[in-house]
Amino acid sequence: MENSALLIVGFLFLFLAYYYLKKPPKKINHLYGYRTRRSMANQDIWDFANKQSAKDFWRVAIVTMITGLALLPFDIPFKVLVQMAVLLIGLGISVWNTEKEINKHFDKNGNKIL
Repeated sequence: MENSALLIVGFLFLFLAYYYLKKPPKKINHLYGYRTRRSMANQDIWDFANKQSAKDFWRVAIVTMITGLALLPFDIPFKVLVQMAVLLIGLGISVWNTEKEINKHFDKNGNKIL
């Protein structure tokens, strides 16, 4: 049962990441997309942040899937929790990276840095 959960979690996040990569939200909203105060400041930042975070989320989903596949042959308890820890750490790094990239490309007022 735990082995199938590893695969389900991996495939679920790959599917979600693929969908987010192919269909990022077009308009600022409070339901779907990379939603932080900074990313929702204006449409330019919103578009940039969602494109960046979608790429990062895709990478995190691939690592999550690989982690799940790598854990399959081992008989260790809580394999799904290990996979979820990898996912959460990856998502944290993704948020940090997206905010770093926003700050590289936009000033404090939300204007593009040339």
